[in-house]
Amino acid sequence: MTSTSDGNFVFEARGEREIVMAYSLDATPERVFEAWTSCQSMAHWYGPAGHALVVCEMDLREGGAWRFVTRDASGQETALRGVYREIAPPTRLVHTELWEAMPDFVTTVTSTLDPEGAGTRMMSVVVHTAAESRDGAIGYGMEWGVRQTFERLAAHLAATRG
Repeated sequence: MTSTSDGNFVFEARGEREIVMAYSLDATPERVFEAWTSCQSMAHWYGPAGHALVVCEMDLREGGAWRFVTRDASGQETALRGVYREIAPPTRLVHTELWEAMPDFVTTVTSTLDPEGAGTRMMSVVVHTAAESRDGAIGYGMEWGVRQTFERLAAHLAATRG
């Protein structure tokens, strides 16, 4: 179905319900994990280019809820929420994710941060409850948004290198 790989960014539909995304970052797993789990950090990079994180709520514990809302230049908002299922700093984060515009489609996202030289290979596997949910996310432009978000994360990590 869909598969993109440019040597750094991977976006691939697997099976009937999965999307696999990967990106290499020039930062340690500890720094990447902190960037993913801090609202203060996420405010600088979360979402595609032209989007601002306007709501960041995070109860970072297993069973804790999270909610993020981004707003684009036209004022349109996108809200996502979920529950943390597993937190294993600095290498693993598992959570549910629901796009509030499509509340019938809940996904489970497993993200791993593996050392890669002096950096980190970040991989997220998104498992949808149904093929139509996965295909709808791809059709909506998920690949474009994920790529830009990962690029913004990489730029933030480079700018805050200490």
